[in-house]
Amino acid sequence: MSTPITYRDLLIDRYKLVYDWTPEGTARVLDLGCGNGHFTKWLRDRATEVFGVDHNPRNCRAAARDYPEVRFAASGGEGLPFADGTFDVVVCSDTLEHTMDDQATVDEILRVLKPGGTMVLTMPQGGLFGWLDAENLVNYPFLLVHKLRIPKPGGGRLLQNFRFRRHRHYNLGKVRQLIGDRAEIDEVRRGGLFLYPFLYLIEKCAESFFGRDLCTADYRTLRRLRSWDFGLPFGPLAFNIAVRARKRGDS
Repeated sequence: MSTPITYRDLLIDRYKLVYDWTPEGTARVLDLGCGNGHFTKWLRDRATEVFGVDHNPRNCRAAARDYPEVRFAASGGEGLPFADGTFDVVVCSDTLEHTMDDQATVDEILRVLKPGGTMVLTMPQGGLFGWLDAENLVNYPFLLVHKLRIPKPGGGRLLQNFRFRRHRHYNLGKVRQLIGDRAEIDEVRRGGLFLYPFLYLIEKCAESFFGRDLCTADYRTLRRLRSWDFGLPFGPLAFNIAVRARKRGDS
């Protein structure tokens, strides 16, 4: 049996890009939306101090247990528990689209970022195959059951407490609008066309309907194909967009 290649031990697609965009020798870096810290741990190679923030306290507890050399805190992106100008780099990878308020989150990122510091954002752009977005497609059946208000034996309704916020997509114009004149965009990458969203949809369906955990299941071939597609420049047609920006010195 092959050894699984997981998010714990394989640096691919957007994670590899974020890693490369984090300057080596950075003093302090924040990973906003760190989840269980599986990617955050890679940033230890790039920075002296690494911090992770996630809205889910359970994720933060698991991350602190697995990666004690990284500091974790439970918080939403709209109100970060750090002083102004704390970080040299702030990473927000595929998290902005999940937040309650994306503008407030970007405002907080820029607040805790030092003047001249680097902000790295990755998000779904949508592009030609945006309708294949796994986060939306997988949740629609559950949302339908919730809306049908199907009675449950013993009282209540099926999926009565189900909540779903649609996965937002961002083009470059929207990113510029969120940042305003407070930061200068240094680099933009737009990659992944069909394979990236399609293969992630397969993984997400396996997780949601068959209990195959995304972080531990062996998706060796799927993830290498997905990473290959991510690396190809498709411009406005791409499913993904990544932006590296530098906070202006007077902001």
